[in-house]
Amino acid sequence: MNNILEKGLKYLSNNCIITGGHLRVFFERENVSIDPNNGTLKSFLFSIKLYKIAKSRNIKAEPGILINDMGVSCDEEGCILPEVKFSRDEFTLPIQYLKILKKESVSPDSIKIYWEKHMRNRGKKELLKKMKKGVDRHILNEYKGLFLNDPGGYGKIILTRPRVKDKYGTPACPLIMAGLNLEQSKEYNSSINFYYIGNDNHANIPNYHVIEKGKRVAELFSSKIEVHNIFFD
Repeated sequence: MNNILEKGLKYLSNNCIITGGHLRVFFERENVSIDPNNGTLKSFLFSIKLYKIAKSRNIKAEPGILINDMGVSCDEEGCILPEVKFSRDEFTLPIQYLKILKKESVSPDSIKIYWEKHMRNRGKKELLKKMKKGVDRHILNEYKGLFLNDPGGYGKIILTRPRVKDKYGTPACPLIMAGLNLEQSKEYNSSINFYYIGNDNHANIPNYHVIEKGKRVAELFSSKIEVHNIFFD
């Protein structure tokens, strides 16, 4: 645990958002369920402990969490979005998270929530701005969707997949994660994000590569925020 926290410590700086405990809300017909595993809970604990260290050092920081409210686990192969009613206004963090906050003496009201549906729209909005200015030389339009050509090493990063009624397509995971970084950049100079990627977490975060690719997309979209993703299993 100390080794993971130490990784975060070296990135602490003023005006920082610290996230952990990435949740997926499962939709099954009319039911909504949330079942975080121990690794996911640890990632949330890391973020809270680092936040408390920042406060003790008079470093301006806030705690946050990313919640997948699309009901599915998306990767670069695609995803299916179910039609299930879900109220963000009525959402409360799972009891396991509230217990951590109580033990660490941190108010649940201080947690900034990022919803993946909002991040999807944020990424798509930024893409549309670039497309409407004229096709960016780095954006490729192919039969499988829109791609961002990364000269820095990732090659072609998928942004959207074809959709009949939308010529720009449906956002893929890298664009959604870029949306997160872009949204964070509106308020913060840097972000530290803890992600649990153990084998028992395949239904939550299937592929950490899309998170890093999302970071790269945000950079190529001229985002100025410094993003530090910390993965552990």
